[in-house]
Amino acid sequence: MTIDASVRIRVARPSHNPYWDAHGVTLTDPDGYRLVLSTRSWNPGTVAKQ
Repeated sequence: MTIDASVRIRVARPSHNPYWDAHGVTLTDPDGYRLVLSTRSWNPGTVAKQ
């Protein structure tokens, strides 16, 4: 199933974090767990150290 098809049949759900609604799509698997799909890249070297 493609993301577009998932959105059309309403498998996609709002995320608990608005960032993921803007930069990805949140799907719910058959067990009720949420999975966020995104095409954004991540570079751990850019995370601010505390």
